[in-house]
Amino acid sequence: MSIPQSKSLHCLNLGRWFLFTLAAATISGCALTPHKPQAREQSAALLSAQLAAAETQLKNSPADSTQHIYVGSAQHSQSLAFQQDVLSVQQKLQTLNTEMVSILMSNQMETQQLKYPFATIPNLQLVFDKLATWSKQHTLSLTLLITTHGAPDILSVNIGNSYFQPVRSEQLKSWLNKLHPRTQMTIILSACHSGSFADTLIGENRIVLTAAAADRKSFGCAYQDKNTWFIAQLLGPHFKPENTWSQVFVATRDGVELQEKAQKISLYSNPQMRSPEALNRNTLAQWYSRRPSPKSHLSPLHQ
Repeated sequence: MSIPQSKSLHCLNLGRWFLFTLAAATISGCALTPHKPQAREQSAALLSAQLAAAETQLKNSPADSTQHIYVGSAQHSQSLAFQQDVLSVQQKLQTLNTEMVSILMSNQMETQQLKYPFATIPNLQLVFDKLATWSKQHTLSLTLLITTHGAPDILSVNIGNSYFQPVRSEQLKSWLNKLHPRTQMTIILSACHSGSFADTLIGENRIVLTAAAADRKSFGCAYQDKNTWFIAQLLGPHFKPENTWSQVFVATRDGVELQEKAQKISLYSNPQMRSPEALNRNTLAQWYSRRPSPKSHLSPLHQ
């Protein structure tokens, strides 16, 4: 999502944006950010605890089964919708696999105590280094959600009204490529222009879903929104065990378009999917089962 500029095409109206900006300016000076040692210590401790718990759970899991890991990264503090996206996806995935391991990061403007570790480049790097190690020891299935404001080849990182180094497509690709090639991946990007990442991230065992085409904006990032529109539609009634990924994506794309039409948005976000055809035919129940998924081969991709 990019920061809105007009009443009809963007997710925040002028009045709400003014009130949020005023509030942000008031508290940003005392917000917990990576600039403050005590905040860095809190974040490091929270992330360390999550990684330790994940490692313990992996070690105690059956050696001959696929271990599912969910990584959620809510990277912009100027909307509550991003953190809610991360939590909503976690809740939905747990209905498909109750043994799923979760690692959650979120940037909010807490002024006293962090609830989640910062969603920053150093923390993402640490998580992916761990994932790379684990993927050589276990058969993994990774679901990654990054939700934030975006621009072409940029997934923003904002904490306490300050910007930090953004995530770019080549950086994300390099992290993903560190994992063992057998690793099954579901990569979900909910941000404006997130389609600019899609072709870079294509892989043999990867499903890539983006909220918008490379040249389009996406919506639902008002400060108090429950979810971004893409994630809300993705997790709709079609997100059920018996449906295939292809069916889920088509229903999600159509639902987003209907919502945009209802709001009289003239330039639709046009969500994207990139994946081998063999993977598209997997039902969610198959994809999130405990059994290793068969090796697949690249074939025509959805656009």
